[in-house]
Amino acid sequence: MAQAVREMTLRGVPIWLLRQYLEQLGAADIDLPQPGATDPDGVVRPNAAMSGDGWTVLWRTEQAPIHPRLPTKIDEHFFVFTAKSEEDLDSLLERFMLKAQRGGG
Repeated sequence: MAQAVREMTLRGVPIWLLRQYLEQLGAADIDLPQPGATDPDGVVRPNAAMSGDGWTVLWRTEQAPIHPRLPTKIDEHFFVFTAKSEEDLDSLLERFMLKAQRGGG
């Protein structure tokens, strides 16, 4: 049986808060070799990873301009969630998004 994978982008939520939400779902940090480095083929490695019971999440964070003429930038987080099944992944993302969609958790 193939694992379920889903990609997601979130903007404007501090990564420390998103990490806290993942920890509340039972996740712990996974060590990554050279986080954030660029591979020879130009692919940027994830900045961090966490793992829970039957699932993992990898992500990288970039600074994105809010407006082309303004110097202000916002954090943009690119997540890849993986779980044992589509049902497990749907359940995980539903619980995660209940918190992530409302700042301050």
